[in-house]
Amino acid sequence: MEFTLLENGTDSLKKAKVSIEQFEALHRQHSYHQLKDAIIFLNHGIEILLKYILSSRNESLIFKDIKVYIKAKEQLKHMSPKEKGFGIHLERNMPTIFDVPERDLGNKKLETISLREALNRVEFLCDIEVTQEFKNSIFLINDYRNNLTHHSIKLSSLDEERLIKVLKTLYDNVLDFFEQHIPGLMREIDNERFEVTSAEWEEIQREMQEYYYERSMSDLSEDDY
Repeated sequence: MEFTLLENGTDSLKKAKVSIEQFEALHRQHSYHQLKDAIIFLNHGIEILLKYILSSRNESLIFKDIKVYIKAKEQLKHMSPKEKGFGIHLERNMPTIFDVPERDLGNKKLETISLREALNRVEFLCDIEVTQEFKNSIFLINDYRNNLTHHSIKLSSLDEERLIKVLKTLYDNVLDFFEQHIPGLMREIDNERFEVTSAEWEEIQREMQEYYYERSMSDLSEDDY
Protein backbone atom coordinates (compact mmCIF):
# COMPACT_ATOMS: atom_id res chain seq x y z
CA MET A 1 0.00 0.00 0.00
CA GLU A 2 1.31 3.44 -0.91
CA PHE A 3 0.07 6.85 0.15
CA THR A 4 1.08 9.77 -2.06
CA LEU A 5 1.49 13.41 -1.06
CA LEU A 6 -1.77 14.18 -2.85
CA GLU A 7 -3.67 11.45 -1.02
CA ASN A 8 -2.20 12.41 2.35
CA GLY A 9 -2.98 16.09 1.82
CA THR A 10 -6.56 15.61 0.68
CA ASP A 11 -7.19 13.12 3.50
CA SER A 12 -6.05 15.70 6.07
CA LEU A 13 -8.32 18.38 4.58
CA LYS A 14 -11.29 16.00 4.78
CA LYS A 15 -10.51 15.25 8.42
CA ALA A 16 -10.17 18.97 9.18
CA LYS A 17 -13.65 19.65 7.82
CA VAL A 18 -15.16 16.78 9.80
CA SER A 19 -13.46 18.01 12.98
CA ILE A 20 -14.79 21.56 12.50
CA GLU A 21 -18.32 20.22 12.01
CA GLN A 22 -18.01 17.93 15.04
CA PHE A 23 -16.77 20.78 17.23
CA GLU A 24 -19.82 22.86 16.35
CA ALA A 25 -22.25 19.96 16.71
CA LEU A 26 -21.13 18.71 20.12
CA HIS A 27 -21.25 20.36 23.53
CA ARG A 28 -18.09 22.41 24.05
CA GLN A 29 -17.08 20.40 27.10
CA HIS A 30 -16.88 17.26 24.97
CA SER A 31 -15.55 18.68 21.72
CA TYR A 32 -12.32 20.56 22.43
CA HIS A 33 -10.26 17.73 20.97
CA GLN A 34 -12.16 18.29 17.71
CA LEU A 35 -10.93 21.89 17.58
CA LYS A 36 -7.39 20.71 18.19
CA ASP A 37 -7.73 18.08 15.45
CA ALA A 38 -9.16 20.66 13.03
CA ILE A 39 -6.11 22.90 13.53
CA ILE A 40 -3.61 20.06 13.17
CA PHE A 41 -5.29 18.42 10.16
CA LEU A 42 -5.82 21.70 8.29
CA ASN A 43 -2.21 22.75 8.89
CA HIS A 44 -0.97 19.33 7.76
CA GLY A 45 -3.17 19.26 4.66
CA ILE A 46 -1.96 22.69 3.55
CA GLU A 47 1.70 21.79 4.12
CA ILE A 48 1.48 18.48 2.26
CA LEU A 49 -0.39 19.90 -0.74
CA LEU A 50 2.09 22.78 -1.02
CA LYS A 51 4.83 20.16 -1.09
CA TYR A 52 2.88 18.24 -3.72
CA ILE A 53 2.89 21.33 -5.95
CA LEU A 54 6.64 21.74 -5.43
CA SER A 55 7.36 18.06 -5.97
CA SER A 56 5.34 18.11 -9.18
CA ARG A 57 7.78 20.74 -10.48
CA ASN A 58 10.87 19.03 -9.10
CA GLU A 59 11.18 16.69 -6.13
CA SER A 60 14.28 18.50 -4.88
CA LEU A 61 12.16 21.57 -4.04
CA ILE A 62 10.69 19.93 -0.94
CA PHE A 63 14.06 19.34 0.73
CA LYS A 64 15.95 21.75 2.99
CA ASP A 65 19.44 21.06 1.66
CA ILE A 66 19.75 20.42 -2.07
CA LYS A 67 23.32 19.10 -1.63
CA VAL A 68 22.16 16.40 0.79
CA TYR A 69 19.33 15.53 -1.59
CA ILE A 70 21.73 15.14 -4.53
CA LYS A 71 24.03 12.97 -2.40
CA ALA A 72 21.08 10.77 -1.47
CA LYS A 73 20.14 10.40 -5.14
CA GLU A 74 23.72 9.38 -5.93
CA GLN A 75 23.78 6.78 -3.17
CA LEU A 76 20.38 5.47 -4.19
CA LYS A 77 21.77 4.28 -7.52
CA HIS A 78 24.01 1.82 -5.69
CA MET A 79 21.33 0.37 -3.40
CA SER A 80 19.72 -3.00 -4.07
CA PRO A 81 15.97 -3.65 -3.91
CA LYS A 82 14.65 -4.62 -0.50
CA GLU A 83 13.70 -8.27 -0.34
CA LYS A 84 10.16 -9.00 0.80
CA GLY A 85 8.96 -12.57 1.10
CA PHE A 86 10.60 -15.44 -0.80
CA GLY A 87 13.50 -13.15 -1.73
CA ILE A 88 11.52 -11.64 -4.61
CA HIS A 89 12.48 -8.19 -5.87
CA LEU A 90 9.37 -6.20 -6.68
CA GLU A 91 9.00 -2.63 -7.93
CA ARG A 92 7.24 -1.61 -4.72
CA ASN A 93 10.25 -2.88 -2.74
CA MET A 94 12.68 -0.50 -4.43
CA PRO A 95 14.46 1.73 -1.90
CA THR A 96 13.80 5.46 -1.80
CA ILE A 97 16.08 8.34 -0.91
CA PHE A 98 14.78 8.09 2.67
CA ASP A 99 16.35 4.62 2.92
CA VAL A 100 19.85 6.03 2.35
CA PRO A 101 21.75 5.81 5.69
CA GLU A 102 22.92 9.07 7.25
CA ARG A 103 26.47 7.74 7.29
CA ASP A 104 26.37 7.78 3.48
CA LEU A 105 25.25 11.42 3.57
CA GLY A 106 28.14 12.67 5.65
CA ASN A 107 26.06 12.09 8.80
CA LYS A 108 23.56 14.68 7.63
CA LYS A 109 19.79 14.26 7.70
CA LEU A 110 17.64 14.38 4.61
CA GLU A 111 14.95 16.77 5.85
CA THR A 112 11.94 18.26 4.14
CA ILE A 113 11.02 21.94 4.43
CA SER A 114 8.52 23.53 6.81
CA LEU A 115 5.09 24.83 5.85
CA ARG A 116 6.32 28.43 5.79
CA GLU A 117 9.27 27.59 3.56
CA ALA A 118 6.99 25.55 1.29
CA LEU A 119 4.73 28.58 0.92
CA ASN A 120 7.71 30.81 0.08
CA ARG A 121 8.99 28.38 -2.53
CA VAL A 122 5.58 27.98 -4.13
CA GLU A 123 5.31 31.76 -4.40
CA PHE A 124 8.85 32.65 -5.49
CA LEU A 125 10.20 29.51 -7.19
CA CYS A 126 6.98 28.42 -8.88
CA ASP A 127 5.76 31.99 -9.50
CA ILE A 128 2.33 31.26 -8.03
CA GLU A 129 0.50 34.26 -6.60
CA VAL A 130 -0.19 34.00 -2.89
CA THR A 131 -2.05 36.93 -1.32
CA GLN A 132 -0.91 38.38 1.99
CA GLU A 133 -4.35 37.70 3.47
CA PHE A 134 -4.08 34.02 2.53
CA LYS A 135 -0.57 33.81 3.99
CA ASN A 136 -1.67 35.50 7.22
CA SER A 137 -4.47 32.96 7.65
CA ILE A 138 -2.07 30.07 7.12
CA PHE A 139 0.54 31.56 9.46
CA LEU A 140 -2.07 32.06 12.17
CA ILE A 141 -3.20 28.42 12.00
CA ASN A 142 0.44 27.33 11.87
CA ASP A 143 1.13 29.32 15.05
CA TYR A 144 -1.81 27.63 16.79
CA ARG A 145 -0.58 24.25 15.59
CA ASN A 146 2.95 24.89 16.88
CA ASN A 147 1.65 26.03 20.25
CA LEU A 148 -0.54 22.94 20.51
CA THR A 149 2.30 20.65 19.55
CA HIS A 150 5.13 22.20 21.57
CA HIS A 151 3.39 24.11 24.34
CA SER A 152 -0.30 24.85 24.99
CA ILE A 153 -3.00 27.39 24.22
CA LYS A 154 -5.78 28.91 26.29
CA LEU A 155 -8.85 30.30 24.54
CA SER A 156 -11.83 32.26 25.81
CA SER A 157 -15.29 31.58 24.38
CA LEU A 158 -14.86 34.61 22.12
CA ASP A 159 -11.45 33.34 20.98
CA GLU A 160 -13.02 29.98 20.12
CA GLU A 161 -15.67 31.58 17.94
CA ARG A 162 -13.10 33.70 16.13
CA LEU A 163 -10.85 30.71 15.58
CA ILE A 164 -13.71 28.66 14.13
CA LYS A 165 -14.46 31.49 11.68
CA VAL A 166 -10.80 31.58 10.65
CA LEU A 167 -10.74 27.80 10.20
CA LYS A 168 -13.89 27.83 8.08
CA THR A 169 -12.74 30.70 5.90
CA LEU A 170 -9.26 29.30 5.46
CA TYR A 171 -10.69 25.89 4.55
CA ASP A 172 -12.79 27.45 1.79
CA ASN A 173 -9.89 29.57 0.54
CA VAL A 174 -7.58 26.56 0.61
CA LEU A 175 -9.95 24.60 -1.63
CA ASP A 176 -10.08 27.49 -4.11
CA PHE A 177 -6.30 27.92 -4.10
CA PHE A 178 -5.38 24.27 -4.56
CA GLU A 179 -8.09 23.65 -7.16
CA GLN A 180 -6.35 26.25 -9.33
CA HIS A 181 -2.99 24.51 -9.09
CA ILE A 182 -4.00 20.87 -8.58
CA PRO A 183 -6.73 20.24 -11.20
CA GLY A 184 -9.35 17.76 -10.04
CA LEU A 185 -8.69 18.27 -6.34
CA MET A 186 -12.34 19.13 -5.69
CA ARG A 187 -13.35 15.67 -6.90
CA GLU A 188 -11.34 14.20 -4.04
CA ILE A 189 -12.80 16.43 -1.33
CA ASP A 190 -16.32 17.21 -0.19
CA ASN A 191 -16.77 20.59 -1.88
CA GLU A 192 -19.58 21.80 0.38
CA ARG A 193 -18.44 25.15 1.71
CA PHE A 194 -18.74 26.82 5.08
CA GLU A 195 -20.78 30.01 5.21
CA VAL A 196 -18.86 33.03 6.46
CA THR A 197 -20.19 36.51 5.71
CA SER A 198 -18.10 39.24 4.09
CA ALA A 199 -18.33 41.31 7.27
CA GLU A 200 -17.04 38.39 9.36
CA TRP A 201 -14.16 37.82 6.96
CA GLU A 202 -13.20 41.52 6.99
CA GLU A 203 -13.19 41.47 10.79
CA ILE A 204 -10.97 38.39 10.76
CA GLN A 205 -8.57 40.11 8.36
CA ARG A 206 -8.31 43.18 10.60
CA GLU A 207 -7.59 41.03 13.63
CA MET A 208 -4.91 39.07 11.80
CA GLN A 209 -3.25 42.26 10.56
CA GLU A 210 -3.18 43.60 14.12
CA TYR A 211 -1.83 40.28 15.36
CA TYR A 212 1.07 40.24 12.90
CA TYR A 213 1.80 43.94 13.37
CA GLU A 214 2.09 43.43 17.13
CA ARG A 215 4.21 40.35 16.54
CA SER A 216 6.57 42.19 14.17
CA MET A 217 6.96 45.05 16.65
CA SER A 218 7.70 42.53 19.39
CA ASP A 219 10.38 40.94 17.21
CA LEU A 220 11.93 44.37 16.60
CA SER A 221 11.97 45.09 20.32
CA GLU A 222 13.72 41.80 21.00
CA ASP A 223 16.32 42.60 18.35
CA ASP A 224 17.11 45.87 20.12
CA TYR A 225 18.51 44.06 23.15
